[in-house]
Amino acid sequence: MLEVRACYTLLSSSHELARVFPEDLDAPRFLLAYAVPVSHFRSRARPGASARSARLKIGVALEGGGALGLAHIGVLQWFEEQHVPVDFIAGTSMGGLVGGFYATGLSPKEMKNLIESLDWDAILRDRTPYEDLSFLRKQDQRAYPNSLVLGLRKGLYLPAGLNAGHLIGVLIDRETLLYSGLPSFDALPVPFRCVATDLVSTKQFVFKDGSLAEALRATMSIPGAFAPVHDGQHVYVDGGLVNNLPTDVVRQMGADIVIAVHLERQPVEAENIQSLFSVLEQSVRVVVSAGEVRGLAGADAIVSVPLERFLSRDFAQNVPIMQAGYDAAKGKSKLLAGFALDDAAWSEYVNTRDGRKQTATPVPQLIDVQGTSAPAQDDIRRYLKKFVGKPLNADQLEPALTQLTGSGRYDTLDYRVVERDGRQGLLVVVKKKVSAPPTLQPAFEVDGSEAGNVESPASCTGHFGRRADGFLRHTRMPATRHSKFMRRTIRWRTIAFTA
Repeated sequence: MLEVRACYTLLSSSHELARVFPEDLDAPRFLLAYAVPVSHFRSRARPGASARSARLKIGVALEGGGALGLAHIGVLQWFEEQHVPVDFIAGTSMGGLVGGFYATGLSPKEMKNLIESLDWDAILRDRTPYEDLSFLRKQDQRAYPNSLVLGLRKGLYLPAGLNAGHLIGVLIDRETLLYSGLPSFDALPVPFRCVATDLVSTKQFVFKDGSLAEALRATMSIPGAFAPVHDGQHVYVDGGLVNNLPTDVVRQMGADIVIAVHLERQPVEAENIQSLFSVLEQSVRVVVSAGEVRGLAGADAIVSVPLERFLSRDFAQNVPIMQAGYDAAKGKSKLLAGFALDDAAWSEYVNTRDGRKQTATPVPQLIDVQGTSAPAQDDIRRYLKKFVGKPLNADQLEPALTQLTGSGRYDTLDYRVVERDGRQGLLVVVKKKVSAPPTLQPAFEVDGSEAGNVESPASCTGHFGRRADGFLRHTRMPATRHSKFMRRTIRWRTIAFTA
């Protein structure tokens, strides 16, 4: 009975599939691929094409999921080993990041080595190293060693995200540098798309051209965790809110067969939804899950990766997460075997893909700066002039850009290669802090030198100007029949600094 129903869905649309098997989208497609994995799609080949040129085009959709998305690297590694070609790839959030790196020609093994070498704690904290801070910022950090800094330029102002995204941004810049000037993402070694959410239009936005680095930064901008990406009248955040598994995007790219990589998460227990953050997290999860169901319905084959024992923030568990992806693909080997190429066809595919790779190291002849004032642009150009006229060394450039954030004036500094009047140049895109200076850096200190007293220092700091240190003294008065209250006194002292 199951075989008959699978054969029926073989000739039906994805919507009909969802009607027939609403409870399990993966199982019928698995049977479907066993029945006739190729003949169903042969009718889609262009008339008059040769057998070799009429090869079915395979597209892969990678789901978002934070650290869980690293499992896609293992899936792609198995595809490479078994000669399953990827003609189109699209992803959302971490799926977009992995897909984008793969599209530039980075092999799964190279991605695996990269992921294992990263200091994920530093990337997720995104704090400028102490040695790169300016003199005044070092003083502030010694006096009040906390990372919460509130802007005061437009009144009390919370940051747009806990992570400004500088360190993850320069990582993306490095891996996409050679593809800065592409007219379209179709010109990548593997044609690529990624999905973001435009907070202005409240709709999905599919990146298909423009800055590849900006597209990857936008698709993974989890609201609240990472600052959004501003582009003119658009404000982009994580695409998972609207389309976390973009099988429809892959189909529109021209794929005959769409393989979806789905990340199976840990089920949530009612007793674990108690705090403000857990309620908000699960509320977002409800919206994201609805998009995933639509994505699964649009797939021709599904690789589900069991990741119930991991959390979306478990970046330190990257090795077992990537291995889980590899094992999941291997577990579907019978399903995917019908999509594999023979040695000759695989060699032709690899040669075509590798022929689109960019390998020449940029040698910038000039430095252009955008996003800040003209005097600041001149300062940055002078600071980076040592990179002009020689092969660009990202290992030296990125620490120099990070050091520029030490003044406290800039959130991020990104870089890419551009052409100016026929000359190759290095473009530095600066994102200034919107709400600072000045800033308020609160701190809390318990002074037990006097019984019953608690002293709480706070600091309001401005750049190249003044710092006001205040103490809020809480004095617990003895209870008497005339006074049963706590007296609060505020004592401020101002210290002047010179530039």
